Amino acid sequence: MIDVAAITEAVYGGDVVRSLLFAAAEQPENRVVRVAMASAEPGKGGQLHHHPETDEIYFIIAGEARLHLNGEQFDLVPDNCVRIPRGSTHRIASVGTERLRYLAFHVGAADNDRPVAHVQAPATAATTDATTAAATGSADRAPADAAAPKAR
Repeated sequence: MIDVAAITEAVYGGDVVRSLLFAAAEQPENRVVRVAMASAEPGKGGQLHHHPETDEIYFIIAGEARLHLNGEQFDLVPDNCVRIPRGSTHRIASVGTERLRYLAFHVGAADNDRPVAHVQAPATAATTDATTAAATGSADRAPADAAAPKAR
């Protein structure tokens, strides 16, 4: 995960540009397949799922989120950006007092002209309650760099 506020790519006449996505040298055939603006009310969120053909990148705009990723939990706040590798089981939920708003980018093969595939996973008690970790004080760390986009 990267803290976007800490990355200043360039300043142009007062405009600050922060780059969120870069073509990966090891996957030059990839492109952004879809960008979605998403939101969730406090205590709500999506279902546990994975994307077999695309990576997903979340950029948090407002609110507080809990990301469930491959059995681990991570808290996200505005200006956090995280990459979820294809095939990774994940779920995002709003855990703050205001509506969670975020951008979801899907990155996949440049020749992919199909809709983004969402494969639902069986729900478990740990992933259906958005407030479980908040109540116990756990899940206060960010995802490892392996799941984060490279900053330039």
